[in-house]
Amino acid sequence: MSKAPSLHSSNGTPGDKPGHEAWLDRPWLISLGMLVLVAIWVALAAHQHTALHHDMAEQFVWAHAWQLGYPKHPPLPTWLFLLAQTFLPAKPATLYALSALCIGLTGVFTYLAARELMTPTMALCVACLWGLQQPFGWRAWIYNHNTVLVMTVAMTVYFAARAAKRQDQWSWAMTGVAAGLAMSTKLQALVPLLGVLWALWRSGALASPAARKGLAMALVLTVLVCAVPLLWMATGHTNALAYATHQLGSGEGEGESVRLGQFVVSELRMLAPALVVLLIWVVSWYGRREATASVELKGWTQGLLFVPLLFVLAMGLVGGAKLHAQWGVQTFQFMAMVLVAWFGHIFARSPARRLLLVAVVVQLISLMVAASPAGARLHAPGAVQGYPSRELADRVLADWRRLAPGCVLRYVDAPFFEGGQMAAYAPGFPQVLQGGDKANSPWIDEADMAAKGSVVMRYLAERLPPDVVHSPDMVLIPPPQVKGVQPVVWGIRLPKRPCAAG
Repeated sequence: MSKAPSLHSSNGTPGDKPGHEAWLDRPWLISLGMLVLVAIWVALAAHQHTALHHDMAEQFVWAHAWQLGYPKHPPLPTWLFLLAQTFLPAKPATLYALSALCIGLTGVFTYLAARELMTPTMALCVACLWGLQQPFGWRAWIYNHNTVLVMTVAMTVYFAARAAKRQDQWSWAMTGVAAGLAMSTKLQALVPLLGVLWALWRSGALASPAARKGLAMALVLTVLVCAVPLLWMATGHTNALAYATHQLGSGEGEGESVRLGQFVVSELRMLAPALVVLLIWVVSWYGRREATASVELKGWTQGLLFVPLLFVLAMGLVGGAKLHAQWGVQTFQFMAMVLVAWFGHIFARSPARRLLLVAVVVQLISLMVAASPAGARLHAPGAVQGYPSRELADRVLADWRRLAPGCVLRYVDAPFFEGGQMAAYAPGFPQVLQGGDKANSPWIDEADMAAKGSVVMRYLAERLPPDVVHSPDMVLIPPPQVKGVQPVVWGIRLPKRPCAAG
């Protein structure tokens, strides 16, 4: 039976290798450490932020009803938030916790996949470098579709690597389920999933009839898991398909070198801590130890890095798209594994404790920088740092209670960012009619909304409907240092009848 190439020793167990330590055979301990690390980063961000990220605000707008799809994306991320609400309140802390869980599990599955393909020592090196990638540290607090995408893709890679090594049908089945969940998260998932197929093929994991049978079962399960939400979108219930392709041609006004240059610089910044530790380690240990004989994981490095990277570059060069920094989150999510594979002759025999110590020191320095005033601005893009969301909610609620005494605010008609802040920070988790368009919020009962009244928010006072009560003081002007947001005005559409107790 053909197996995937491995960096395990061919003449002994991993424990026979120099530098191997018994605690490396406790993957649960390292996995727990990764979860705690991500939780610390997210808790720091949640403490510093004054508003929700735009993508998080969208979740508060959408997570009022179970749908097979939402305006821009497949449903899984919003489903997870709805599921979390069965145990926890619909508050910002819940969404931050969900982000920490998803990113933490991304790290765990990445580490476990590395254990299937490498020695335990090298898998620990993967875990250390992975934790130093900024999207999984400084930026781990952002909950959006990329957050769930990297988790489900990492899950797919783990089960695919397990199936390639062990050739058991359960692992092949779970590979298909995980891939289906990825496709139920974001249509872009097709790219890394093709990379997994490439890795399985090029690594020789599909050489046996049993492996090909397992892959066929995985593909069938993938289709079964994601078929219903994808059919929902394909039949025009959402604009997700249009959103997935709207970036094509968006950068035609810019030079190709500018687009690619900005993307490269952005991604180097995101990878900088991991690359610094890698450089320290290579310089410190290069030539000190005899290179170990190992089989390169060419198929896996090609599939996990180069297939997504080629797609992104093709989007920029051929598709004319403006390359966004967030595209690099998924494109480089397995960069740690690739780096360890490339420098395997050094990592295979390096003392695990020393590498872990270097990673911990860099993490502590990063945390201190992030906790400083300068660091807060560095890792908090957009309006999350400085936008007065709580002030907005308090002022709007004060006007509502003054004009509609005894009534509970149930509905907000607002642009998604301001509406999401109201849903997150106002009591009662009011429903949001996104931009006044029922197509974006089909679960809204317009008759009930008219009967119970609502708050209407717009960017200009003249855009408010004529039937709302508005005064010149019903306006919030963000501080000048907050970028990407506008002043917002609001009015009160009174309930049809007086309220006694909401």
